[in-house]
Amino acid sequence: MQPPLDWGRWFLVAIPVSAVSIVLIWLLLLVSYRPSRLPTGDGSLEIKSIRPTRERFTMKQWWVTFVCVATISLWVVEHAIEEWTGDMGVIAIIPIVAFFGSGVLKKVKRHFPLLLLRADIFPFPRRMTLSNFCGRSFSLQWVASH
Repeated sequence: MQPPLDWGRWFLVAIPVSAVSIVLIWLLLLVSYRPSRLPTGDGSLEIKSIRPTRERFTMKQWWVTFVCVATISLWVVEHAIEEWTGDMGVIAIIPIVAFFGSGVLKKVKRHFPLLLLRADIFPFPRRMTLSNFCGRSFSLQWVASH
């Protein structure tokens, strides 16, 4: 797109469209689910207030907030710093490295079969190989991770 779309022009279109969409979806939900009535149709619905949180931010929460604000700020000024950072995808790597490197996010072990690439192992009758990959024959094998 020439000239490239800047943040001001993008917000000029996105904010009104988003506001109208939110109001229309809210009205659709009100009409569809009628929240002023109980599901049984007896009486009116009572909505209890939510008490505010009185806990202070932990260091981990401050870290996540800082990394998110820094990443968004870098995306906003990306055109000005493009010669140093390159593409926006490079900026997107920052929170991944920051969160996994600091231990905020951890690898989760899943309990379902994963398709792994294993060298010369395949227990099924039909052998599916990806030959001549790095000079070796690799086989696809279903392995359950625990």
